Amino acid sequence: MALATASLLASATSPAFAAHPGDVDGSFGQGGFLTNDFFGTDEQVFAVAPMRDGRVVAAGKVTATNITGSGGSENMAIARYLPNGTLDPGFGSGGLVHIDIDSASDEVRALRVLSDNSILAAGSLSTSSHADFGILKLRADGSRDTSFGEPDIGNTRKGFVRLDIAGANFHDNAYAMALQRDGRIVLAGVTPVFHDGFNYGQVAVARFTADGVLDATFGGGDGIVVLDPFVGAAADVLTTIALDQAGNLGADDRIVIGGHTFGNNCAFLARLTANGAVDTTFGTNGRVIIAAANTGGVQTGMSFLASARLAADGKILALGEGGDRGMTLMRFSANGSLDTTFGTNGRSLIKFSGVSDEDIPAALALQGNGKIVAAGHATSRATGAAHKDFFVGRWLPNGAVDTAFGDQGSKVVQVAAGEDEAFALAVEVSGNLLAGGYSTRPNVAPRDYALLRLLGDPDRIFANGFDGPAF
Repeated sequence: MALATASLLASATSPAFAAHPGDVDGSFGQGGFLTNDFFGTDEQVFAVAPMRDGRVVAAGKVTATNITGSGGSENMAIARYLPNGTLDPGFGSGGLVHIDIDSASDEVRALRVLSDNSILAAGSLSTSSHADFGILKLRADGSRDTSFGEPDIGNTRKGFVRLDIAGANFHDNAYAMALQRDGRIVLAGVTPVFHDGFNYGQVAVARFTADGVLDATFGGGDGIVVLDPFVGAAADVLTTIALDQAGNLGADDRIVIGGHTFGNNCAFLARLTANGAVDTTFGTNGRVIIAAANTGGVQTGMSFLASARLAADGKILALGEGGDRGMTLMRFSANGSLDTTFGTNGRSLIKFSGVSDEDIPAALALQGNGKIVAAGHATSRATGAAHKDFFVGRWLPNGAVDTAFGDQGSKVVQVAAGEDEAFALAVEVSGNLLAGGYSTRPNVAPRDYALLRLLGDPDRIFANGFDGPAF
């Protein structure tokens, strides 16, 4: 269905209009959204994490002068904001921490704020020749936690850990992180493996102790599990570890991962036990293939999977895109079978743009009342030429589109006059929704940090599970 583009009019949040879920929160940033241009270069948010006190942590990458002082390199970047959207001066330098380890490309893809307000940021840390899995730990003030990670001089550590799986000149990239209940850290991504005459990306999962040491008790004895290819000779793309509403693994710490296989028009889910063994009680030999298909004009499955979540009953919600080129949501039972009671035969769609344009999903979040929220970008033609805008949609727990949200189920917001994309989504303690990504300005090439807040369900005080267990 085609929905009207949302406009950022001041009247949308004025007292003359009754606010409802999906409205832009005009009290945040500059009329509901904020952008930050830290260095006049390419800057993007890939992960957001609300804090209990209303502050927000957003992380991704910035490009800044590298540690040698010559040129620029992509840095891991973590910014902290006050509840009203201004940068928090008590964090890092003016609210920003950016880390350049080896004058190469580094980025954050996953975040976790711990109970003492320290921060785990995971993604890629690179050398001059290749990228490694990386985890950075910051204290509450943004300084590196020298009790974490690789050894440094004396009795301190560097505050980060790198894991080189494939060896020199081969890239290992981490995209998802989870904490087990004893504080051990699970990191998942992709590593190249040679087979069928070529190096193909394959899913890799590693575990570290709470203080940043590779845990040799995980998997086959070296702390790393590399999964067999999902569909023959092709590259597998890892996008997610499925977490519950509070950001935790399931009660037994089993690890559900998701992604898709490049060029094969299908997505996948897989499950490992808490210690890294393939969980053969899930799907077929521990995995589920979700192929996109069109039968008699009816679209099924997914061509890629962007994100996954664990519902309160243990079912798995998977967000992606199929042949209908919109936000596709599917639900699977805990054993990996398709739950046909959800939506229409296990599948539901939110579509904004016309049939020739795509609405690309990127992130999934759960509210405390069971409603399901997704973010990404829509293709908007409101100004004539096609451009990308932030896109947030919501479903009811049964998979029906929540027409009480936004404009009949979704909200499209142009953050800046250029192009905008959302890559991250979270539910705040207030129940409001926070999406993060980037925005661009006309005729200005670099992308800027961008955050958007939409009203959620204010009657849900702990709408994102902050009343759950804390690490």
